[in-house]
Amino acid sequence: MCGRFVSTSPPSVLAAYFDAATIDEAVAGSAPNTNTAPGTGVSVLRSAPEGRRLERFRWGLVPSWAKDPSIGNRMINARSETAQSKPSFRRAAASRRCIVPADGFYEWFRVPGARARQPYLIHRPDDEPYAFAGLWEQWRPPAAEGVEPIGPDEVLRTVTLLTTSANSAMGAIHDRMPVLLAPGDWDEWLAPERLAEGRFEQLCVPAPDSLTVLRPVSTEVNDARHKGEHLLDPVEPIDGAPPGTDGAAPVPG
Repeated sequence: MCGRFVSTSPPSVLAAYFDAATIDEAVAGSAPNTNTAPGTGVSVLRSAPEGRRLERFRWGLVPSWAKDPSIGNRMINARSETAQSKPSFRRAAASRRCIVPADGFYEWFRVPGARARQPYLIHRPDDEPYAFAGLWEQWRPPAAEGVEPIGPDEVLRTVTLLTTSANSAMGAIHDRMPVLLAPGDWDEWLAPERLAEGRFEQLCVPAPDSLTVLRPVSTEVNDARHKGEHLLDPVEPIDGAPPGTDGAAPVPG
């Protein structure tokens, strides 16, 4: 799964990198976050009539049919292998796909025979952003008897991150990883219509090992209240944990 990630690139840099035509005000005013947690606002790239749009959604998908938005607390990730068939995700998988930019993400390794867990920062060796594959939804509170309906703009927009099996590099610490989209696949993924038969599965595959550098970092990241650039600094891993990787492999185009 992916339960924490890094979002430090300025909105203007993200807009240029992902060729966004517009930036929502909420994104433009957002602060860098080295320890982004579920339930918080995250930058999301989706298709709009004017082109790609960078917006701010809450992390944790709330389906349109949900009675209560708290369901989003358990829907921060969606397994790509079942997203097209599960009621919570299948409508979004068909026509509401998005990209969540991230400068890296965290995963934890449980040391055998010990209670300790070593956190790792996973990032690109060239430090460019990842393009997480996501699904988004919008939710309105159910109408109550005798209550005036809310306006069309009073909606909660939420997002979930798709996961797939780990590549070899990630497999050293965990068996799952986020789906990382290549630039050549962005247009197809963001298109607001159902993908061609079999394409969803073809796009939701493990990323090349050369895109995933593993860096042991401080256990401070275990608490989402901890923020700051120091969380990204390398540390000596706990005894029994893998040393990480150095990112020397070439980055695919």
